[in-house]
Amino acid sequence: MWAGWRPWLTLLGLILPLGMLLSIVSSSTSYISAIYVWLYANNWDWALMTNPGFWRLFVETIALLSVWILTLVCCSWNAGFVLGAFSRGMLQINSVLLCLMLLFGELVGAPQYFAYCEEYLRHTLGVPALPDYNAAVFDLTFYRAIFPLLVQGCFVALPALWGMRQGAGVRKLRFSFRAVLWSAAGATLAAMVLQERGLWLFVNRHIANAYFHPGMSMGWALRMLQLVVFWPVLYLASNVIGRHRRTRILSVLPR
Repeated sequence: MWAGWRPWLTLLGLILPLGMLLSIVSSSTSYISAIYVWLYANNWDWALMTNPGFWRLFVETIALLSVWILTLVCCSWNAGFVLGAFSRGMLQINSVLLCLMLLFGELVGAPQYFAYCEEYLRHTLGVPALPDYNAAVFDLTFYRAIFPLLVQGCFVALPALWGMRQGAGVRKLRFSFRAVLWSAAGATLAAMVLQERGLWLFVNRHIANAYFHPGMSMGWALRMLQLVVFWPVLYLASNVIGRHRRTRILSVLPR
């Protein structure tokens, strides 16, 4: 199988970069999420139950975490969809390779990437080092080592494998519909790169500045791109509705 060019193109052009990108996004999400989880789980005070302000802040936190997790799930599903559509005849081996790449990215790749970004900011751009205000969170083994693996397994690996199976059947759809899906998939990959600000330090600082200052016209356009990330939700919902309609039609047809 590996004597041809297509498996190597899939490995080097899709599995390695997508696995690394997903690991970086997953690490960023798990880092921020761990702080909020620690804040409530390890510092819970039953006296706060009677405080209306606490419940308002708690609901806002849950909503914020839900958006972050949904974004990570959709990005992972989209990456799997692209991989499955491009190499539908190698789903099993590519699933294993992607999971191995995700594990490598979480344990080795992402930590090295963030360490390099920190050194780049400090020595190249002259950004002063700041104290780690969240050291108390990550002094605990669960939040430092176990929680990131749980986030990646549940919200990256599983959705990516699901997306691969969905992408393998995309050739059965109409060409116009496939073109829309591929456009959404490509835009989502671009949005994944955009949401990781460290990558733009090495690509184009002008675009990064526009993205993180939404008052600029380019900033608004780039931020609107983030909405495309949620296209898998619409796609899966349309599939469920379509199957339900076909089932109803078949149930009323004469036998």
